[in-house]
Amino acid sequence: MKLIDRASYMDTLTSLIGVPDIKVITGIRRSGKSKLLEALRDYVEANLPNSNVIHINYNLDEFENLLEYHALLAYVKDHRVPGKQNVLLIDEVQMCEGFERAINSLHASEQYDIFITGS
Repeated sequence: MKLIDRASYMDTLTSLIGVPDIKVITGIRRSGKSKLLEALRDYVEANLPNSNVIHINYNLDEFENLLEYHALLAYVKDHRVPGKQNVLLIDEVQMCEGFERAINSLHASEQYDIFITGS
């Protein structure tokens, strides 16, 4: 698959790292949201040495046990590293039943930099 360079999108996303808001990437199916989130993950891992990336991609079978918000909350909390900038990336978040409650709880804890995608 040929990837399209989306430098302006990446510039916008990287400028939002550390901003305490929930960052939501939306768009029609197959528009590149997942690839953009992967590029953000790669950027954070390469450029922010004090970061811990928690990346959940609901398109992958390995995350099918997180389809309910309690399980999502537990997974994220288990993968948090104290003393690091915990960057939470969730792809296709709408696949988790009750995801709004989980995201609101994680946001209220002020311990995560949250980026999510949804179709």
